[in-house]
Formats: sequence, structure tokens, C-alpha cells
Amino acid sequence: MKVILVGYRACGKSTVGKLLAAKLKIPFRDSDLLVEESLGLSIKEIVAGYGWDYFRTREKEAIQQTALKGACVLATGGGAVLSEENVDLLKKMGVVIWLAAPLTDIIERLEADAEVQGTRPQFTADSLVEETTAVLQQRISLYEKAADYSQDTAGKSAPQVAENIYQHLLESGILAKINKCKNKSGINL
Repeated sequence: MKVILVGYRACGKSTVGKLLAAKLKIPFRDSDLLVEESLGLSIKEIVAGYGWDYFRTREKEAIQQTALKGACVLATGGGAVLSEENVDLLKKMGVVIWLAAPLTDIIERLEADAEVQGTRPQFTADSLVEETTAVLQQRISLYEKAADYSQDTAGKSAPQVAENIYQHLLESGILAKINKCKNKSGINL
């Protein structure tokens, strides 16, 4: 049983995922990091050298490999939901949670990220604001369709979002299933 976080880039999947994994006492995995580690390159370098299709293929492989492992929290890349095959597998792996962040928050985080690191490759030649607005609009229905549960992050800190998700897992009975999987696999963090 896995807790899978989906949502647009910079919506907080990795930050919330690490907090949630610690609270659940299960490992945290990030499909983007798994791709980077397997190739020894950053996503920006992968996309620049090989293109988005190549990256998406490696992303699919990372998700498939994670499916074979025990209970964990998995933060997916923002575009993981573009593949119906990915979505089907994610839904079989566990509960899919959409972190629905406001457009303004996403743009603010991406601008800060671009200034500090420049690690996220753009999808188009448009400005960051134009690109984010257009691509997010195209993906919202995909996130909605993939999600078993949606968490609005507006005005909430990462610890608050993680706590809200934890409470949902508890109230829905999913936490009991996760604990059962932990006990079977001997996960002890």
C-alpha cells in the first residue's frame, strides 16, 4: 500500500511527502529523483539532451519499479498523469492524493526556484506565468481523474497539509491498511 502524491510542479509533493512519510513511518520516494539517480543527470540535463519523451519513459520505469517495493509515500513528477498507463498503475499501487495548489503559489515557487537553482526545464518558450497557466489548465482534469482524494493547499503550511492527509488516511481506514502492509514487510523506521 502506497500513498501517491500527484499535482503540478512546485505544489509541494516532495516537501509534504517527506513529512507524511515520517509521520506514517514508511519510506519516501520521489519519481523525479529516482530518474535523476538512475541516469546520473538532472531532469533539466535529461530533457535538454534527450527530450521530454525520453524523460517520460524513464519516469514510467521509475513508477513501475516503485510498484514492486513495499509501503511508501511516492511523490510523482507533475506530468506523471499524462500517461494513462501510469495513472492505472498508481491507482493499483495505493491511494492517489492530488495536492491542488493555487496558481499564484505555484508561480511564486517556480520563480523562486528559477532564481536559485534553475533546475526545472520549461515546457514551452512562453513566459513562466503563461506556460504555467496554460499547462496547469490542461492538467487539472487529469489530476482530478487520477485522484482518490484532493487536498487544497491554499493558505496551508506543508505540515498542515501533511496532517490533513494523515487525518484523511486515518478516517478513511487507509492508515490501517498501510500499517498492515508495514507489518508484513517489516518496515521499521
